[in-house]
Amino acid sequence: MSVISGKAYWASVVAPNTTFDSDGVWSIDVCNLDKKTLASVKKEGLTVKNKGDERGDFVTIKRKVRNQKTGELNRAPTLVDAQKRIMMNTAVGNGSLVNVKYNSYDWEFGGRKGVGANLQAIQVVELVPYSSGDDGEDFEIVSDGFSISDSDEEIPLAS
Repeated sequence: MSVISGKAYWASVVAPNTTFDSDGVWSIDVCNLDKKTLASVKKEGLTVKNKGDERGDFVTIKRKVRNQKTGELNRAPTLVDAQKRIMMNTAVGNGSLVNVKYNSYDWEFGGRKGVGANLQAIQVVELVPYSSGDDGEDFEIVSDGFSISDSDEEIPLAS
């Protein structure tokens, strides 16, 4: 098992991402890798990506919800805080400082082969709370504007 440190981006560690796999995949991009970590993951054979954005050099570490060989469900990766206490239902936002534990494995598919990283656990050292952007945080309070408490009328639902 290996552990790398960096900033988290696109962390799907509480609920698996089902965009490309209907069973789901837990995953995290570990970014802003220092030179020593970068050399280590390259030596291990992991794919280092750089999309020219704020993430810089990064690796994607993931675990499928369903084991491809046996069809059994995999255990979700462990998510802990800096004191190693289990974190329940806490979404990890972009820029959070994390330590990520994984094991590497060789893969071969469709005539291609490489090395993958199987996500085991995430330790959140500094949490940046996740915000979906639709929680109203972008609005200012309008003191003399409409308030639901000012109205006794029911607002009809669209049909």
